[in-house]
Amino acid sequence: MNILNLMQSAHYLIMNALLYPVMGVLLLLVVAVLFNSGGFVSEFIYRRKRLSARDTDSERLAARVAKDILQGRLEAAAGKVRDYLDASPAQSRSMQAFLKDFALLVSKGSDNLAIRSEKILQGHELKISEALDKTRVMIRIGPMLGLMGTLIPMGPALLALTRGDLTQMANSLIIAFGTTVSGLTIGVLAYVISVARERWYAQDRQDMEYIVDLMLGHIDQYAQFAGNGEKPGATVLPLARG
Repeated sequence: MNILNLMQSAHYLIMNALLYPVMGVLLLLVVAVLFNSGGFVSEFIYRRKRLSARDTDSERLAARVAKDILQGRLEAAAGKVRDYLDASPAQSRSMQAFLKDFALLVSKGSDNLAIRSEKILQGHELKISEALDKTRVMIRIGPMLGLMGTLIPMGPALLALTRGDLTQMANSLIIAFGTTVSGLTIGVLAYVISVARERWYAQDRQDMEYIVDLMLGHIDQYAQFAGNGEKPGATVLPLARG
Protein backbone atom coordinates (compact mmCIF):
# COMPACT_ATOMS: atom_id res chain seq x y z
CA MET A 1 0.00 0.00 0.00
CA ASN A 2 1.50 3.32 -1.05
CA ILE A 3 1.45 6.55 0.94
CA LEU A 4 -1.47 8.00 -1.02
CA ASN A 5 -3.72 5.02 -0.32
CA LEU A 6 -2.67 5.06 3.32
CA MET A 7 -3.59 8.75 3.73
CA GLN A 8 -6.84 8.19 1.85
CA SER A 9 -7.78 5.33 4.16
CA ALA A 10 -6.87 7.40 7.22
CA HIS A 11 -9.06 10.30 6.10
CA TYR A 12 -11.89 7.92 5.32
CA LEU A 13 -11.71 6.44 8.81
CA ILE A 14 -11.64 9.91 10.36
CA MET A 15 -14.62 10.94 8.27
CA ASN A 16 -16.67 7.93 9.31
CA ALA A 17 -15.62 8.32 12.94
CA LEU A 18 -16.84 11.94 12.97
CA LEU A 19 -20.27 11.29 11.50
CA TYR A 20 -22.07 10.20 14.66
CA PRO A 21 -20.42 12.78 16.97
CA VAL A 22 -21.36 15.54 14.49
CA MET A 23 -24.96 14.31 14.34
CA GLY A 24 -25.11 14.07 18.12
CA VAL A 25 -23.72 17.58 18.68
CA LEU A 26 -26.15 18.96 16.10
CA LEU A 27 -29.06 17.42 17.96
CA LEU A 28 -27.83 18.92 21.22
CA LEU A 29 -27.46 22.33 19.59
CA VAL A 30 -30.98 22.09 18.15
CA VAL A 31 -32.34 21.44 21.64
CA ALA A 32 -30.21 24.27 23.04
CA VAL A 33 -31.31 26.81 20.43
CA LEU A 34 -34.96 25.85 20.89
CA PHE A 35 -34.54 26.29 24.63
CA ASN A 36 -32.95 29.69 24.03
CA SER A 37 -35.76 30.60 21.65
CA GLY A 38 -38.30 29.94 24.39
CA GLY A 39 -36.35 32.14 26.78
CA PHE A 40 -36.04 34.77 24.06
CA VAL A 41 -39.81 34.90 23.48
CA SER A 42 -40.40 35.14 27.23
CA GLU A 43 -37.86 37.95 27.53
CA PHE A 44 -39.39 39.76 24.56
CA ILE A 45 -42.84 39.71 26.17
CA TYR A 46 -41.30 40.78 29.48
CA ARG A 47 -39.57 43.76 27.90
CA ARG A 48 -42.71 44.79 26.04
CA LYS A 49 -44.47 44.95 29.38
CA ARG A 50 -41.61 47.05 30.68
CA LEU A 51 -42.15 49.56 27.88
CA SER A 52 -45.82 49.88 28.73
CA ALA A 53 -45.21 50.05 32.48
CA ARG A 54 -44.54 53.25 34.39
CA ASP A 55 -40.92 53.26 35.54
CA THR A 56 -39.83 54.89 38.78
CA ASP A 57 -37.70 57.94 38.03
CA SER A 58 -34.06 56.81 38.05
CA GLU A 59 -32.91 60.40 38.39
CA ARG A 60 -34.88 60.80 41.59
CA LEU A 61 -33.41 57.52 42.83
CA ALA A 62 -29.85 58.68 42.18
CA ALA A 63 -30.45 62.01 43.94
CA ARG A 64 -31.99 60.42 47.03
CA VAL A 65 -29.33 57.73 47.27
CA ALA A 66 -26.54 60.32 47.00
CA LYS A 67 -28.11 62.42 49.73
CA ASP A 68 -28.49 59.46 52.08
CA ILE A 69 -24.91 58.32 51.49
CA LEU A 70 -23.41 61.70 52.36
CA GLN A 71 -25.63 61.95 55.44
CA GLY A 72 -24.47 58.51 56.59
CA ARG A 73 -27.85 56.85 56.16
CA LEU A 74 -26.50 53.87 54.31
CA GLU A 75 -29.31 51.43 55.06
CA ALA A 76 -31.83 54.04 54.00
CA ALA A 77 -29.95 54.48 50.71
CA ALA A 78 -29.94 50.73 50.12
CA GLY A 79 -33.62 50.59 51.02
CA LYS A 80 -34.44 53.20 48.38
CA VAL A 81 -32.72 51.07 45.74
CA ARG A 82 -34.72 48.03 46.83
CA ASP A 83 -37.91 50.06 46.79
CA TYR A 84 -37.06 51.18 43.27
CA LEU A 85 -36.63 47.55 42.25
CA ASP A 86 -39.89 46.50 43.90
CA ALA A 87 -41.74 49.40 42.27
CA SER A 88 -40.42 48.40 38.83
CA PRO A 89 -41.22 44.67 38.53
CA ALA A 90 -40.94 44.83 34.73
CA GLN A 91 -37.17 45.43 34.86
CA SER A 92 -35.08 42.99 32.85
CA ARG A 93 -33.21 40.23 34.64
CA SER A 94 -29.87 41.94 34.07
CA MET A 95 -31.21 45.21 35.53
CA GLN A 96 -32.69 43.35 38.51
CA ALA A 97 -29.32 41.74 39.21
CA PHE A 98 -27.58 45.10 38.87
CA LEU A 99 -29.98 46.87 41.25
CA LYS A 100 -29.47 44.18 43.87
CA ASP A 101 -25.70 44.65 43.65
CA PHE A 102 -26.19 48.42 43.59
CA ALA A 103 -28.09 48.22 46.88
CA LEU A 104 -25.19 46.34 48.44
CA LEU A 105 -22.79 48.89 46.98
CA VAL A 106 -24.45 51.95 48.52
CA SER A 107 -24.87 50.18 51.86
CA LYS A 108 -21.05 50.19 52.21
CA GLY A 109 -20.75 53.99 52.14
CA SER A 110 -18.89 56.47 49.97
CA ASP A 111 -15.34 55.15 50.46
CA ASN A 112 -13.90 54.43 47.00
CA LEU A 113 -17.45 54.56 45.69
CA ALA A 114 -16.48 55.43 42.13
CA ILE A 115 -14.01 52.53 41.94
CA ARG A 116 -16.45 50.04 43.43
CA SER A 117 -19.19 51.28 41.10
CA GLU A 118 -16.96 50.76 38.10
CA LYS A 119 -16.14 47.26 39.34
CA ILE A 120 -19.84 46.38 39.50
CA LEU A 121 -20.50 47.82 36.05
CA GLN A 122 -17.62 45.83 34.58
CA GLY A 123 -18.84 42.68 36.30
CA HIS A 124 -22.33 43.01 34.84
CA GLU A 125 -20.92 43.85 31.43
CA LEU A 126 -18.94 40.61 31.60
CA LYS A 127 -22.07 38.67 32.55
CA ILE A 128 -23.93 40.19 29.61
CA SER A 129 -21.07 39.29 27.28
CA GLU A 130 -21.09 35.71 28.56
CA ALA A 131 -24.84 35.48 27.97
CA LEU A 132 -24.41 36.70 24.39
CA ASP A 133 -21.49 34.33 23.74
CA LYS A 134 -23.81 31.32 23.94
CA THR A 135 -25.75 32.29 20.83
CA ARG A 136 -22.69 33.77 19.12
CA VAL A 137 -21.02 30.36 19.29
CA MET A 138 -24.13 28.70 17.86
CA ILE A 139 -24.12 31.11 14.92
CA ARG A 140 -20.68 29.82 13.92
CA ILE A 141 -20.75 26.21 15.05
CA GLY A 142 -24.23 25.28 13.78
CA PRO A 143 -23.64 25.84 10.04
CA MET A 144 -20.09 24.43 10.29
CA LEU A 145 -21.32 21.18 11.79
CA GLY A 146 -24.18 21.16 9.30
CA LEU A 147 -21.65 21.36 6.46
CA MET A 148 -19.61 18.55 8.00
CA GLY A 149 -22.76 16.46 8.35
CA THR A 150 -23.49 17.14 4.69
CA LEU A 151 -20.08 16.22 3.29
CA ILE A 152 -19.35 13.15 5.42
CA PRO A 153 -22.26 10.99 4.13
CA MET A 154 -21.56 12.00 0.52
CA GLY A 155 -18.59 9.60 0.35
CA PRO A 156 -20.64 6.50 1.27
CA ALA A 157 -23.44 7.76 -0.99
CA LEU A 158 -21.09 7.88 -4.00
CA LEU A 159 -19.71 4.44 -3.17
CA ALA A 160 -23.24 3.07 -2.92
CA LEU A 161 -24.04 4.63 -6.29
CA THR A 162 -21.12 2.85 -7.92
CA ARG A 163 -22.39 -0.45 -6.48
CA GLY A 164 -25.95 0.27 -7.52
CA ASP A 165 -27.12 0.22 -3.90
CA LEU A 166 -29.79 2.90 -4.13
CA THR A 167 -31.12 2.22 -0.63
CA GLN A 168 -27.73 2.97 0.98
CA MET A 169 -27.32 6.02 -1.21
CA ALA A 170 -30.76 7.33 -0.24
CA ASN A 171 -30.05 6.84 3.47
CA SER A 172 -26.75 8.71 3.18
CA LEU A 173 -28.39 11.58 1.32
CA ILE A 174 -31.14 11.81 3.94
CA ILE A 175 -28.47 12.21 6.62
CA ALA A 176 -26.64 14.80 4.52
CA PHE A 177 -29.73 16.94 3.88
CA GLY A 178 -31.01 16.55 7.44
CA THR A 179 -27.79 17.77 9.01
CA THR A 180 -27.71 20.69 6.56
CA VAL A 181 -31.18 21.81 7.60
CA SER A 182 -30.36 21.36 11.28
CA GLY A 183 -27.16 23.39 11.02
CA LEU A 184 -28.82 26.24 9.12
CA THR A 185 -31.77 26.29 11.56
CA ILE A 186 -29.38 26.61 14.47
CA GLY A 187 -27.50 29.45 12.77
CA VAL A 188 -30.63 31.40 11.80
CA LEU A 189 -32.34 31.19 15.18
CA ALA A 190 -29.14 31.96 17.06
CA TYR A 191 -28.48 34.97 14.83
CA VAL A 192 -31.95 36.45 15.40
CA ILE A 193 -31.67 35.92 19.16
CA SER A 194 -28.17 37.38 19.30
CA VAL A 195 -29.03 40.53 17.31
CA ALA A 196 -32.08 41.31 19.45
CA ARG A 197 -30.34 40.63 22.75
CA GLU A 198 -27.33 42.75 21.82
CA ARG A 199 -29.67 45.72 21.43
CA TRP A 200 -31.53 44.94 24.65
CA TYR A 201 -28.40 44.48 26.71
CA ALA A 202 -26.84 47.63 25.28
CA GLN A 203 -29.83 49.53 26.62
CA ASP A 204 -29.43 47.80 29.99
CA ARG A 205 -25.75 48.79 30.16
CA GLN A 206 -26.69 52.36 29.34
CA ASP A 207 -29.31 52.41 32.12
CA MET A 208 -26.83 50.99 34.63
CA GLU A 209 -24.18 53.58 33.78
CA TYR A 210 -26.77 56.35 33.84
CA ILE A 211 -27.86 55.57 37.40
CA VAL A 212 -24.27 55.27 38.66
CA ASP A 213 -23.10 58.45 36.92
CA LEU A 214 -26.07 60.42 38.22
CA MET A 215 -25.43 59.24 41.77
CA LEU A 216 -21.73 60.13 41.63
CA GLY A 217 -22.54 63.50 40.07
CA HIS A 218 -25.03 64.34 42.82
CA ILE A 219 -22.51 63.29 45.47
CA ASP A 220 -19.95 65.66 43.99
CA GLN A 221 -22.48 68.48 43.99
CA TYR A 222 -23.45 67.79 47.59
CA ALA A 223 -19.79 67.67 48.64
CA GLN A 224 -19.10 70.97 46.87
CA PHE A 225 -21.94 72.74 48.63
CA ALA A 226 -20.97 71.20 51.96
CA GLY A 227 -17.44 72.52 51.48
CA ASN A 228 -18.85 76.02 50.94
CA GLY A 229 -20.90 75.79 54.08
CA GLU A 230 -24.17 75.76 52.15
CA LYS A 231 -27.04 73.33 52.06
CA PRO A 232 -27.93 71.77 48.73
CA GLY A 233 -31.36 72.88 47.76
CA ALA A 234 -33.85 72.20 45.03
CA THR A 235 -31.62 73.99 42.54
CA VAL A 236 -28.94 71.33 42.90
CA LEU A 237 -31.21 68.31 43.13
CA PRO A 238 -34.54 69.28 41.60
CA LEU A 239 -35.72 65.67 41.53
CA ALA A 240 -35.03 64.86 45.18
CA ARG A 241 -38.38 66.08 46.49
CA GLY A 242 -41.01 63.75 47.76
